[in-house]
Amino acid sequence: MSFLKILPLIAFWSMTAFAMKAGAEVKSYREWKTERVQLAQADVMSLKAQIDLKKASRAMAQGTDPNLSNKATIEAVSSTDMGVEKLERRLREEQYDLEVAKDLSVTDYFVGYLTKVQDKKAAFNEVAGKLSPEEVAELMTAYANSVFGAHASDLPVSANNVGKEPK
Repeated sequence: MSFLKILPLIAFWSMTAFAMKAGAEVKSYREWKTERVQLAQADVMSLKAQIDLKKASRAMAQGTDPNLSNKATIEAVSSTDMGVEKLERRLREEQYDLEVAKDLSVTDYFVGYLTKVQDKKAAFNEVAGKLSPEEVAELMTAYANSVFGAHASDLPVSANNVGKEPK
């Protein structure tokens, strides 16, 4: 994975890197992901509104300036155009962050949220009952990959023989 693809995940993880109080309720995976998506959507909507406002005010200014009304093109780039360009660049970044938020997995939740909780054991116990079987399977796969450094199908022979009856 390239650094540019990992960077937004690091940003999401750092946003949740605060230490939670021991008695605070831990968010479920769905609550956490929904919050991340809603925050990213709010950022996108805010930037779109700012861009629309700047464009509308620029259009009104051009309509009232007699020096600009007869010109088909503007020769120099005004500071408002540069401001809009900067906002549009930020909007593209925020839209990318929104896509990343939509793709957050249970593994991201575990690494980016649960590991930042002050009382990890209590948090893990609380969250254990909130995860769906699919989410538990994804988390276990990620754990197996981190422990064994391989995909679950590539586990050592000893790990594959654990459940077999002795002869």
